[in-house]
Amino acid sequence: MKAVFTLKSAESRRLIAKGLVEMPIVKEAWEKAYVLLAGGTTNAYVAQELMGTDEYRPELCTVGLSTNGVLCNTPLESRKFFPMVYKQGVPQEDMALKDGLFDFYPETVVIKGANAIDPEGNVGIITSGFDGGTIPNIIGPVTSNGLRWICPVGLEKLVPSVKESCNAVGAKRIDISMGADFGMYHIATAIPFTEKEALKTLFNLETTLVAAGGIGGNQGSVVLAVEGEKEDVEACVEFIEKEVKGEPDVPGNKGNCEVCRYKRCRYCGMTEEQLPDWMK
Repeated sequence: MKAVFTLKSAESRRLIAKGLVEMPIVKEAWEKAYVLLAGGTTNAYVAQELMGTDEYRPELCTVGLSTNGVLCNTPLESRKFFPMVYKQGVPQEDMALKDGLFDFYPETVVIKGANAIDPEGNVGIITSGFDGGTIPNIIGPVTSNGLRWICPVGLEKLVPSVKESCNAVGAKRIDISMGADFGMYHIATAIPFTEKEALKTLFNLETTLVAAGGIGGNQGSVVLAVEGEKEDVEACVEFIEKEVKGEPDVPGNKGNCEVCRYKRCRYCGMTEEQLPDWMK
């Protein structure tokens, strides 16, 4: 049996989060070891699903983001991150990610969202902090110890080649930037987790991305075709209607251009009145 449906960007994030927390390796880590969440909008949904609450607002749980027509950073004073370290299902408010990494358990999983994924399953993560951001703090312990790194990423972020994307950018090699100047990591050992993996985990369905984009709020949407046993497809459609559709869009949270750190951005230092109308 086959069904098709469209998911808006926030709906995809909700589906991915619901599927990710049901992954066997995540459930094992939740029971026996650490689940370590880096910041990010999609990870805010994951935190909500892990904790059974909607109190973590995605637009406040990230540093870098794409909003208002540019890549930007959220205002420092607005950031309200969720608990990032969970040991055997209990939030560890006084622990940093590195603390969980160095208290070694082989079942520990690290979850960090991505900005790009290609057809081969390679993931790319934008870094615009000039010091590499979160990745340098966790990549060493993760790779050297063989911990599982999961990248929740929506198919709206599909690009032809992550390798080409990474080679095309780099802050000091960009001459004009409309927004933050940035580089990009290719995390070769990451386990990508898209809508496809979510639907496979939850309903044992095969999923094909058949179209993307739209207008009237469907910007960033994906059209998916799912196929499998009749009862699984019917259960999936009912789940999408009841648990995923209608997820509110994530509001923007653009930083203050007047005090921006990205000196190569064309709008760095501008007051709100000086900004182009399309950005306001």
